[in-house]
Amino acid sequence: MKKFIYIAGIVFVVTLAVVMGTRMSPDAIAVVIGIICGVLASIPTSALLVWVMRQRDKQMEMQMGQMRPFGGQYPPVVVVNGQGTNGYGSPYPTAALSAGPPPVGGRSFKVIGQENTESVGDILPTFWDEVNQ
Repeated sequence: MKKFIYIAGIVFVVTLAVVMGTRMSPDAIAVVIGIICGVLASIPTSALLVWVMRQRDKQMEMQMGQMRPFGGQYPPVVVVNGQGTNGYGSPYPTAALSAGPPPVGGRSFKVIGQENTESVGDILPTFWDEVNQ
């Protein structure tokens, strides 16, 4: 059964390659071949990189195993909660959260380089003259 599946897979791939080869332009075939060659060229480099990283990890584990005082286990952890009720905040707002009183009086702005604009008549004098007539 396995032999039949392998033969059927090979026949399918060859048939697909023939059909694609007859219908594609030479430029498109060159692009596909370039992609396939690029992927195949990256496989050995990737395998070498994975092997080097595993070797480095093994060396790091060996060195770290000698340096750990607890033999690879975590030291005991003690959690100290702060004062107050468990999980509940204070029913009264704290000083840091209160905003305080609003500023007294209105804010005034002065645009540097602009003419006196204290009233609407100063901003639009021609419009203001038409409205007042």
